[in-house]
Amino acid sequence: MSQFMRKIVVAGAGAYHFAPAIFEDLFTKYRMDAEVWMVDSDLDMAELSARAGQALARAFGAQCRFYYTTQLKKATFSADAVILCADFLDEDAWKKDLEALDGVGLGKQARLRGGIGGAMQTMRVLDFVTDLATQMAEECPGAPLILCDSGFGGLQMARACECAQRFCGVRTLGISGVTEQTKRRLALYLDMKPENMDITCAGINNFSWVASMRDRKGNDLIARCKKEMLEDSREELAAQYIDWYDAIPAGERAMQYEMLADTELSPRKTVLLSGVGLADYELRKRNLAMLTVHGPISPKGLEAWGQIRVSGLSSVRPVQVLRALWGEEECDVQNLCMPCDGAIAGVPEGRFVEGPAHIDATGVHGVQVQLPIEIEDLLGQLSLVNLLYAEAGTTGSRDALRTAMEVDPALSGVDLLYTESVLSDMMEGQREKLKRFFE
Repeated sequence: MSQFMRKIVVAGAGAYHFAPAIFEDLFTKYRMDAEVWMVDSDLDMAELSARAGQALARAFGAQCRFYYTTQLKKATFSADAVILCADFLDEDAWKKDLEALDGVGLGKQARLRGGIGGAMQTMRVLDFVTDLATQMAEECPGAPLILCDSGFGGLQMARACECAQRFCGVRTLGISGVTEQTKRRLALYLDMKPENMDITCAGINNFSWVASMRDRKGNDLIARCKKEMLEDSREELAAQYIDWYDAIPAGERAMQYEMLADTELSPRKTVLLSGVGLADYELRKRNLAMLTVHGPISPKGLEAWGQIRVSGLSSVRPVQVLRALWGEEECDVQNLCMPCDGAIAGVPEGRFVEGPAHIDATGVHGVQVQLPIEIEDLLGQLSLVNLLYAEAGTTGSRDALRTAMEVDPALSGVDLLYTESVLSDMMEGQREKLKRFFE
């Protein structure tokens, strides 16, 4: 066993979209010497994840020590890295948001990203992220924090990154699967296999756009895809954005409306989006148990491991990012949430953007991406909104919160004084989740 073992904390060890790639990279591909802490709010999932990881490590010769817990605070001391892929959707809190907004005729503001609902969700998420980043700054100040976002978990990643890095001093990056999800979605319009498409998506997390799209022969597919979407009645929102911005919205579906002012086509969200059902989690637990008992070499264990490997997002690989930051191997990332270094026009340097990047021992280098000029001003405005909400959520500043609401495009046309009153009442009803605003 190597004398040097990195301590890696996986917060959200049972994360359906991300755990397979983390397990594969840690225990079978790179076979890292590591002390691995599996943290999950579900103790059974935390234990199964640790034991299944142990079975993989033994089979493939990775020298690892395993621990599991439901308490993230217990795990972070002296960590070399923290990977956060937890689900931040709080159904009870969301229902309170929806009821409050419905009650004053603002049902369309029940969102997870922009507007009043997005402000509430941001403050709940950043209450947790600030606690974690503050603890990391004290107990493992050199450790990077890697955030993972599936688009379904209620994490406003750019705001969380601003919170942890800018205001808490912890080096933070985020990874999303938006290009992988966009490729699957647009392949349906083009009657192509996703693996035969080369797509680049960029912008700001939850507000990304298709910058380029080609087939394996290099033929441009954007014009054809726009035509198909404009003629599809199920894609009215996407058609609207194509008309406004001359760009195809990226993502599992067109969700950019959450960051913009209401229109007739923006839906009234009354249910939580979810990419994973209870049956999926139960199957994951069963496969982890089979892997633990039989190991990945026997037929039963191999079948279980195979099902786990193909069930997540293959392009979101936080372990590769960590290895690149540690100078062990360079890597390219399809969608990295990172401080802007000029790769995306319209966004001041340092504010978090999302796009392709190259990572090596010298740091993160954004790949230059060309987006329609119609989007540039919006990206700059939204990056400022993210920064202001991050400041408010991290510090409990009502002044920063008011300024964020004033420049938030999702609140265009809504009276600011009325917005403040509605939001203040909502915050009062959930003050136990927003301690920084009530200390």
